Amino acid sequence: MTRKSTHRPTVLGALAGLGLTLTLLPASPAHAQTFVPCNNITALRNAITASNASDENITLAPFCTYTISTTVSPDNGLPQVTGSYTINGYNTTVRRSAAAGTPDFRVFDVEAGGDLTLNSIHVRGGNVPGDSGGGIRVSGTGSTLTVQSGSVRDNNAGTGGGIHTRDGGAAILSYTLVSGNTATGSGGGGGISHAGSTLRLNISRVQGNTAAQEGGGLRASGTSTATLVQSTVTGNTANGLLGGGGIFEGTSSQVSLIGASVTGNVPNDCRPAGAVPGCVN
Repeated sequence: MTRKSTHRPTVLGALAGLGLTLTLLPASPAHAQTFVPCNNITALRNAITASNASDENITLAPFCTYTISTTVSPDNGLPQVTGSYTINGYNTTVRRSAAAGTPDFRVFDVEAGGDLTLNSIHVRGGNVPGDSGGGIRVSGTGSTLTVQSGSVRDNNAGTGGGIHTRDGGAAILSYTLVSGNTATGSGGGGGISHAGSTLRLNISRVQGNTAAQEGGGLRASGTSTATLVQSTVTGNTANGLLGGGGIFEGTSSQVSLIGASVTGNVPNDCRPAGAVPGCVN
């Protein structure tokens, strides 16, 4: 299997406002990559389809916005990810068009066996009010998402406005901002709904997300486990009766904080009270 190319940010910078400071270009690839010209959506779709078979990495243009205005399948603006590869950018945005008449769809969908890494990519504007994972959905055994030095912002879904993991899906977010996302349905999880296997946030920020029900920032459910390391959950809102403006932990799930901060969420930071060690309202 083709090895992924990755990079490590050396400076996080101030996590102020709604943006992260992106510090490094992806490392030079060790093998051939597919380059997608700026905002060429047909080429991007073709590259994803090809990489599902070849596991070849994809490089997007730096400082470019790729705007998607049509679907390739119900609720998906791009082909589902079933291979194992990295999409590299540099302050690059992949978004659903905000133009009137644009159909509802999520931006990325990682299916069973898929392993997607996004380097310095911003995922924005996904909208699936009757479904889950407005920005990114990770679903099925062996499905894995890694986001490095990017953001998931301004997406909307019934469950998991920004990101939704389920059915064994796993995710790792490092130096990443999850902000301005909304979950309008009963499943909650304005920023992230985690009903998969494992979730880890490293030096990341979950801020300004909203859920109609529980878990404005993060909702963990099922037998999932979530670990937040030196990360911040702040300014999120849950409008459900059970609360959990910052974090809501389900009966069989487990959320752990390691040097993480959960503060300033509405109507409270964590629920049920005492469920998340180190989270004090």
